Amino acid sequence: MKSVPMEPLKLIVSIVERGQAKNMIKLYNGQKITHHFQSAGIGTATSEIMDLLGLDSKEKDVVFSVGKATLVNKLMRDLNNDLRGSARSKGIVFDIGIDAVSHILALAILMPVKEVQGREDSMMEDGMENSMILVTVNQGFTEEVMETARKAGARGGTIIHARWAGSESTEEFYGITVQQEKEIIAIISPADKRNGIMEAINSNHGMKTEARGTVLSIGIEDMVRLG
Repeated sequence: MKSVPMEPLKLIVSIVERGQAKNMIKLYNGQKITHHFQSAGIGTATSEIMDLLGLDSKEKDVVFSVGKATLVNKLMRDLNNDLRGSARSKGIVFDIGIDAVSHILALAILMPVKEVQGREDSMMEDGMENSMILVTVNQGFTEEVMETARKAGARGGTIIHARWAGSESTEEFYGITVQQEKEIIAIISPADKRNGIMEAINSNHGMKTEARGTVLSIGIEDMVRLG
């Protein structure tokens, strides 16, 4: 997989009260972070932890957002200061560095639409020992993606039901109508298999296919297997 120098990207994970995802997405869009996937979650924290975090309900909205590291860093600082009241929701927001991503997804986030039409898809990457690969695809393609991933060395994955909540400009970049209902597949992979898995998924189920898949990975510092 050939390394492509680009501005670093980050993933923002926002866990907020049910029904408040749209407010977070609107806030992020205003900060030029426009690539989002929204899903529903259920919290499992004890009542003491819920009180500590200022949460009232275990039913949550979970928003995954991808943006330039410079914009994400500024957003995180502002959320702790000037933008704190703008969130209009209780919850928790954290960011994670992305260590590999499909080139076409990176271009959609980093560059104006008119400058990148017709670019071929490839991968940009950085090195980590273990990673969590996140694949977003149209609903109905998870089995095909997992079959491809297993052939490339993956042992299994976790499926999260979500929906596209990004901006129209991203759809314009792809040159297609982005299906709203999505599924996110999370695959844990060691470094020696990660690149092959991502390349295989990107080649067979990428944005130029019916699956409309996007692929990125997040570095894992420590991992413990239970059981």
